[in-house]
Amino acid sequence: MFRGWTNRWDEFAVFVDTGAAYLAYIAAVHLYLDWVNPRVDTVHLLGFYFSFSFVAILVSWIALKLNFKGYSRRWNQLPSEMGMLLLANLGAGTALAVVIFAFKATWFSREIFVLFPALAFVFQTTVHSVVKIGVGRLRVAGRDQRQLVVIGHVRRVEVFARTVAMVPEAGMHVVGKFPLDLGDHEAGVEVLSQLRRMLTESVVDSVVLALPVADEVMMEVLSICRRQGKEVRMILDEVGALARRSRLYDFYGNSVLVVDSWQHEVVARAVIKRVMDVVVATIGIIVASPIMAAIAVAIKLEDRNGSIFFRQERVGLNGRRFQCYKFRTMVPNAEALKEQLNHLNVMSGPVFKIPDDPRVTPIGKFLRRTSLDELPQLFNVVLGNMSMVGPRPALPAEVMEYDEGYRRRLSVRPGLTCLWQISGRNEVDFADWMELDMEYIDSWSIALDLKIMAKTIPAVLQQRGAH
Repeated sequence: MFRGWTNRWDEFAVFVDTGAAYLAYIAAVHLYLDWVNPRVDTVHLLGFYFSFSFVAILVSWIALKLNFKGYSRRWNQLPSEMGMLLLANLGAGTALAVVIFAFKATWFSREIFVLFPALAFVFQTTVHSVVKIGVGRLRVAGRDQRQLVVIGHVRRVEVFARTVAMVPEAGMHVVGKFPLDLGDHEAGVEVLSQLRRMLTESVVDSVVLALPVADEVMMEVLSICRRQGKEVRMILDEVGALARRSRLYDFYGNSVLVVDSWQHEVVARAVIKRVMDVVVATIGIIVASPIMAAIAVAIKLEDRNGSIFFRQERVGLNGRRFQCYKFRTMVPNAEALKEQLNHLNVMSGPVFKIPDDPRVTPIGKFLRRTSLDELPQLFNVVLGNMSMVGPRPALPAEVMEYDEGYRRRLSVRPGLTCLWQISGRNEVDFADWMELDMEYIDSWSIALDLKIMAKTIPAVLQQRGAH
């Protein structure tokens, strides 16, 4: 019924605010019966008020749905959220009055009618304030940071960059500024070139535009960012909402429009995914700890001089680098021997895979066939560098060879398993592998993650495509 008015994260937040409204209704009833008018027949009226609580909560939920603008978003300010809550509670109070009149509920106290929306506003504002302050402190301390690139008119770029610097609690950091003059074609071409290089070489979460809608540079930037799965936000002057799935925010005096970011629609599911990742990975570590201990002993007995774990830098969300952990399956000098074996590579594209790799140890062959070498990546999942399901983490050298379309796989956390893992792994060539990752990103859902995890176990047991 209300599909499209709020995204799923908003729906969860509306549920929280509705819960605060319910507590406010209970508090209003008890304040009236115990303090304002304690002489009334409390037992008799409690039943009526309890039955009517479902109506009160329903009108609150509808009013919140109609007015909701976000919950502790970095682009929202507390006053705007308070304004939303005030309108929602005024609407709920008006709707409640209509219902009381329609059902001729003369027993319903006018004091409760006033207390309920007032207390709901206080309770909801308190929750919003606590979340805002708590999240703001984490961001000031350097947690939950978003890296921004700002492109546009010289004055607008500087104003926006100063605004971001003034509000560290928003958790944003401008890592690139590209001021432009209208009509300067050569400068526009240079900015596009620098932007491509920056998106390739640096961690960038969002690109902020302060350009006219008809500007050629802006349209090209939108095209580049869409191909790479980057979120784009527009600083608006007199420009209306033009983008599909857009949402307008007021960021400290700057009108900002979110444009066509798939992440914007799945924030709530992303939270659920992260919780699921931590729970599943933690259980996996506990259950697999005896196996991991046995593997560590076997590796050490096979080669006392080599390390148990293999650490390698991989590329994660939006280009962030992290150390990926595996059990060592190769001889200690495997990387040094790689160039000598390049001619045996059976994978197309920038990926290196060879069958019967002579660098792999006897224990390593078993670990690779059974995928047990990847068990330490459960720790990467707990640390937040990886997810249980997602595109496999790529090497920096591989990422440097991606075209813009393939870079979109960096717009999600890499995973322990993925569609490629259950579709034949090394039997799938590079182009098809990338297509599978794009398919996963475009159709991602919690149900799809559960399906992939369920199919991973038989795929590993059958050793499909494992070299």
